Amino acid sequence: MNGIDDILSRESADMGATARRSGFLLLIVIAFVTLMDGMDGSIINVALPALAVAMNTDTGTIAWVTVAYFLMIAGLILVFGRIASNGAVKKVLLYGLVLFTASSALCGVSDNLAMLITARLLQGAGAAMMGAAAPIICVKYLPPGKLAMGLGILTVGSSIGYSIGPAIGGFIVDALSWHWVFLINIPLGLIALPLILKAVPKDSGHREIPLDKVGSLTFFVMMASGIYALERCSRPEDFLYCVIATVVFAVSLALFVATERRVEHPLLNLRVFRNSGFNMVLISFFLVNMIYMGIWYLIPFHMHINLGMNSFTSGLYLLLPSIVTLALVIPLSRWSDRTCRRPFAVAGCVLTVVALAIWYIAAPGGVMSAILLSLVLLGIVWALSGGVMASRVVEEISDESKEIGSSVMMEAIYIGCAVGTALYAMLFVMFTGSGNTSFSDLPPATFLDGFMFTLAVSIVLSLVATVMSAAVRDKPKRPSD
Repeated sequence: MNGIDDILSRESADMGATARRSGFLLLIVIAFVTLMDGMDGSIINVALPALAVAMNTDTGTIAWVTVAYFLMIAGLILVFGRIASNGAVKKVLLYGLVLFTASSALCGVSDNLAMLITARLLQGAGAAMMGAAAPIICVKYLPPGKLAMGLGILTVGSSIGYSIGPAIGGFIVDALSWHWVFLINIPLGLIALPLILKAVPKDSGHREIPLDKVGSLTFFVMMASGIYALERCSRPEDFLYCVIATVVFAVSLALFVATERRVEHPLLNLRVFRNSGFNMVLISFFLVNMIYMGIWYLIPFHMHINLGMNSFTSGLYLLLPSIVTLALVIPLSRWSDRTCRRPFAVAGCVLTVVALAIWYIAAPGGVMSAILLSLVLLGIVWALSGGVMASRVVEEISDESKEIGSSVMMEAIYIGCAVGTALYAMLFVMFTGSGNTSFSDLPPATFLDGFMFTLAVSIVLSLVATVMSAAVRDKPKRPSD
């Protein structure tokens, strides 16, 4: 009997070790695909001037190379989240990676603007598939006690990718050409493919829940028209287009709500929004992401125009918050797993206020020590947002809806990214009256005035997020958690 017990004990230990290795590989996959996604969202920014010259277009038009990417992610991630939740998470992730990698190659060989924007639309669709599948893998395959850690690692990949993008992009454009800003994704995709095949379990438990096609279409049209109207409303010459887009947004929103209330299996079950606690946690999480991405969009220009940095140097400075996030996201997430999440979430909102207030005070004099402190605090904010705040969003939804809850959480991130970029560009243009003038052509004093105005707006919005986050108590933890 002792021999049998020894064999069973060894088999149990081997199974435990295999499970740990499998979980570790899953976390690597999550980090890798979100790093690719995040990096591609920002690496293009420093290449836009070179692209405008190559494509013989103005700076306003070339911005759609970036906007198109985020529009696709925001408009499609919930759709692919539903498909993945139906039991096809591995297929969605694999097909998304293949589409993302192939469209990156198409971007790299584009010889006109229309071809490039089309390729960016396809690339955004692939990114939406990867972004939808990654958090569902966390929810579906990680134990509850490691959920925050998994979502935190997801944030590490995304935030590091988004932050290192400008530095890598600046180096690539200077050393090679703008084409390689996109072509760099090809070897990364070839590395990720075998990792996904090995680490992600085979799809199982397929649910025959039909896709809400009308809801999916109206949701995408709603997102695309709304973000377009927001981005263009500060430009008088586009007033008519802005009005048309606003009408399309309102109509598609009404159709989406009516559809979701009528169909048996809606894309988004609107009943989750009857939970006031969920709404407040979600809005707070959305605001923090919107503020972070909006400010992140303007900071490189501030560093170039007001602080005299080149693209590569500013990109190196933007590595600092990512290093802080990398160091803190897992410990903070584990700490909140063992205790409660509200104090951490509120602390993240408060630190956002403090970081932006410091930058507001330091910006006129270019006090680098204060700016560095602000960057460190923003790194802590991103660590808290990705693990703790994201987990609060998922946990405020009932158990049977947690997978859709993870997609809603990711939707909040990407809509925050798209809306933040469009909103802050609009606020800046409206306040400075700069119209279609290139950021690089603005007088430093004018840019500084617009940047400080957006910082002031951000501080107010951060205070709103703080109040909303503090107002919601955590749900009691279950013994199994």
